[in-house]
Amino acid sequence: MDVPVQELLGDFLREANVPAAAAGEDAFLEHMVDDVQSSSALFKRDVRRLLEKDPSAFFPSACRILRTSLERPGAASLLEVLWSSALLLSSLIDPNVLSLCKATAFAKRWVAFDPTLDAKLLQIGFPLEDDDAILGVDLVRPKRTLDIVAELPPNRHILLTLAKLLRNPDAYIRSKAALLYARASNNPEWVRKMLADPDARVRANAVEGLWETRTEAAGAVFKEAALDPDHRVAANALVGLHFNRQTGVDVMGALHGMTRKPEPIARASAAFAMGRTNDASCAPMLECLLKDGDQGVRGQALQALIRIRRHDAGECTEKTTSEPTEELAAPPEGAPVEATEPVNS
Repeated sequence: MDVPVQELLGDFLREANVPAAAAGEDAFLEHMVDDVQSSSALFKRDVRRLLEKDPSAFFPSACRILRTSLERPGAASLLEVLWSSALLLSSLIDPNVLSLCKATAFAKRWVAFDPTLDAKLLQIGFPLEDDDAILGVDLVRPKRTLDIVAELPPNRHILLTLAKLLRNPDAYIRSKAALLYARASNNPEWVRKMLADPDARVRANAVEGLWETRTEAAGAVFKEAALDPDHRVAANALVGLHFNRQTGVDVMGALHGMTRKPEPIARASAAFAMGRTNDASCAPMLECLLKDGDQGVRGQALQALIRIRRHDAGECTEKTTSEPTEELAAPPEGAPVEATEPVNS
């Protein structure tokens, strides 16, 4: 195993949140790792059998043992078994093991060693083969899988899986799949067809997925989407037009117009879009929106200002929307203004 992979796994195992061991719980595996007498192949075989027998107990035990030292006689072989199994990937999408932020950071490092990481994560997060099957009540892991995959480089090899998810009964899964499909396919005509979808979040995310496409065809789709009756869709289209820079549309004028609309969702969407443009000329308008009567609008304006200032300072900002929310919920009266979640994820 290459040293960079060992370093990745070492960092992962140290960060993983696992419970403390009960008395003697790790003794058997620890004895195996410390007393490797047979060949490496036989040791790996025995470790795999132990993993298959009780994977839920194996992972935390392996974490606790390897955290103490990676210099144990069987540590390298144990790492190889973990690396070749689906256990680590399952742990990556488990919210009990890592926060979404940490899991995403590891995935970004991980994909350098495994270009098919996105496909593997989707397979684990969405194991059902029936396209029309309704997933169980617990959708946390499937949604988290999409959040992590959304931060990885787009790849066409996941298009078939995403096409199936576009038929999923859950609105968030469907809309996130639209974002990823648009980004990976880089197909303006597909996004144009999605503008007929009755779900505004699907339309908004499909448009967002086209942001990095600079073609004339993409510009035409953005122009059409800018006329969408849903403010989130229109705002995303204006961001796309800003990036496209070949359409002759007064994007900033249109966004400023949205900030004067009576609907809070329109003003919040405009603030969100201004932040995504990373255009410092939006700062005065965003500062005005910090005084808006709606908490959601103020939160979006603050988040946009932070993003623009970090961009101007040369700091990295996230590429995609962060964790979703169904709507802009107002906190209790008197609560401090905080950055809210994006309005169109």
